[in-house]
Amino acid sequence: MNGALVRDILALAAFLAAVVFGAGGIAGLFRFRDPYSRLQAGSLCGTVSVFFVFLGTMILAESGAMVARIVLLMVIFLISAPTGSHIVARFIWHTEKR
Repeated sequence: MNGALVRDILALAAFLAAVVFGAGGIAGLFRFRDPYSRLQAGSLCGTVSVFFVFLGTMILAESGAMVARIVLLMVIFLISAPTGSHIVARFIWHTEKR
């Protein structure tokens, strides 16, 4: 097998995994009733699916500089995604009827 073909197949597998986890997150948003469960399902599956997209693009990257940029984006996303989920959860907590 050609090396480029193997890379393409691995990248396709990563992108398909991203689609599966993304669809699972969307299903969780509709399936769960309480907002915290919805937030957990959406943020967890969304984060995993984005990381699979990053992994697929890293596999297809043509240079080390592109891989370094993708890794930097992954670090930024790793910091910002939980922060955003925390902000939404805090908003839900303060706006619920008590």
